[in-house]
Amino acid sequence: MRRLFIVIVAILSSVTSWADERSQNVLRSVAEYVQALGEYEAEFDVVAGDYRTNGRYGVLGDTYHIEVAQAEVYSDGKVRYEVDHDRGEVNIDVMDLASRNILDNPTRCFDFVGDDYASEIYSEEGGNVTLLLRANDEAIEGDIYLTVDSTTGRPRKIAYVLYDDRIEVTIVSLERRKNAVKRYDESKYKGYEIVDFR
Repeated sequence: MRRLFIVIVAILSSVTSWADERSQNVLRSVAEYVQALGEYEAEFDVVAGDYRTNGRYGVLGDTYHIEVAQAEVYSDGKVRYEVDHDRGEVNIDVMDLASRNILDNPTRCFDFVGDDYASEIYSEEGGNVTLLLRANDEAIEGDIYLTVDSTTGRPRKIAYVLYDDRIEVTIVSLERRKNAVKRYDESKYKGYEIVDFR
């Protein structure tokens, strides 16, 4: 009986190892797909409970510009400028280069290759594969579900789940950028309240 148990454990371990290796291959294909675009832009839809909106962002290296609802976010790779047009306010803070949240730091939102996240195949359907990602750092809570075209590596959707909260971001388009990424220009926001958290 003990020998049978050891054999079963060995088989399960090899299947799990294969699945982990396969999920890492999918993550590599996503990273390669996005990296090959170079400077790129994306359009996306966001759903969080009953809230729905859409937006767009442009990326070049660590520089980005996001437009969503009545807000814009700029980053030069070091400083993040969050503009709230409804409140007439600009919040300035240090950019979090470790963030993988598409609405916080789109420059790293599809880069999960390495030791920071454990990955596994969650589901497969219609030519897409969904990976479940969990940070290896216990201080980073929540799960990330990344859906990818299994043939090309193009990201289709990313969902962030923390307790009962779920934010889904569907990537409507993803292509090489035709124009330069917008940069923060203080003169455009005269009269806005500046809140500097640096």
